Amino acid sequence: MTAVFLAAFIAGLLLGVRVMLYGVERGTRPFGAHAPTPAPVRAWEPMLAAFLGVFGLMGYLGTRYRGDDPLMLTLVAVAVAVAVAFAAYGMVRRAAAFVPEHDPDDPRYVLQGHVATVTAAITDEAPGEIAFQIDRTYRVVPARGIDGAVAGVGAEVVIDRIDDDGVAHVEPWAEVEKRL
Repeated sequence: MTAVFLAAFIAGLLLGVRVMLYGVERGTRPFGAHAPTPAPVRAWEPMLAAFLGVFGLMGYLGTRYRGDDPLMLTLVAVAVAVAVAFAAYGMVRRAAAFVPEHDPDDPRYVLQGHVATVTAAITDEAPGEIAFQIDRTYRVVPARGIDGAVAGVGAEVVIDRIDDDGVAHVEPWAEVEKRL
C-alpha cells in the first residue's frame, strides 16, 4: 500500500510542476487566425495534482505512523485529498476571473526601450523630433526629454513612452547605458 501512496504523491508533484510551467489557461489558434481565441480554464489539472499529492502524502504518512487499518487510512486520505482538491479548484477559478485594475498592455508603453535617433534637437524649451524604424516602417515623431534631458541631432535616445498626443518621451542612450 505504501508504494501506491508514494506513486500517487510523485504523480501529483509531477502534474503540479507541469501546471506551474505551462499553466491552465491556454488559447488555441484556429488556422489562419492572427490572435489566439480564449480557451476554457482547465482547472481539473491543478485539482488532480492537489488530490494526488495530498492523497499520497496523507496515505504515506499514515502507513508510517498508523498502519494498523489500511481501509480507514485510505478513506481518511481520500477525504482530505478531496477537500484540498476542491479548495485548489476554487483558487484556480478565482485567479482566472481576476481582472487587473490597469491595462497591462498600455499602448503608450508598447515602444518602451526602443532606440531612436534625434533628427531635430530636443531642448528644455521646445520638443525635438526622433526617427526610428519598426517592421520596415520608418517613423518620425515629436519628442521631449524625460526630466528636462536634452539631446542634439544624431544622438541616440531610448523611448520611454509615446503619449496619446503622439509626443514621445525619451532619455539619452548614454544615461540608460550607465544604469545597465
